[in-house]
Amino acid sequence: MKVIKLFLMATTIVLSCQSPNTDAERKEEVLEADRKFNQMASEKGIAEAFIYYADEKVIKPTPGKQPVVGKFALMDWYEKNPPGDEKLTWEPLRAEASGNLGYTFGGYELHTKTPDGLRDTVLYGNYVSVWKRKSDGNWRYVVDTGNATDGPVLLKK
Repeated sequence: MKVIKLFLMATTIVLSCQSPNTDAERKEEVLEADRKFNQMASEKGIAEAFIYYADEKVIKPTPGKQPVVGKFALMDWYEKNPPGDEKLTWEPLRAEASGNLGYTFGGYELHTKTPDGLRDTVLYGNYVSVWKRKSDGNWRYVVDTGNATDGPVLLKK
């Protein structure tokens, strides 16, 4: 009887420590990672957030140039191309996940300022981020890309 109780307790502990294994739970994790990524970009800046949430093997396309490949290369790229006084915000509008991979799709706004410090332009666009779940349970983007649109991104169901 003691062996059965011990076995049931051990099984309960193991099962409660396991990470979520359904696609719906993984989808929510990816959405949450994307939202936290956006929050960090708002609070700490674009470069810090994009570097923090990048996978070690990240691929970051850059307009008119070859993509930046690898986290160290991304750090170097931001050092040479600081964002300046821009504010980037986004909202994931759709996501899917299965196993250790997922994606988010959404719309972004990029607020830029003129040299005198006044907000000058708001640019809109959409983005796609491909996410990978790391062994520690955290999600990091492996590819992030986007393009400009003529206004805020709206998805029709």
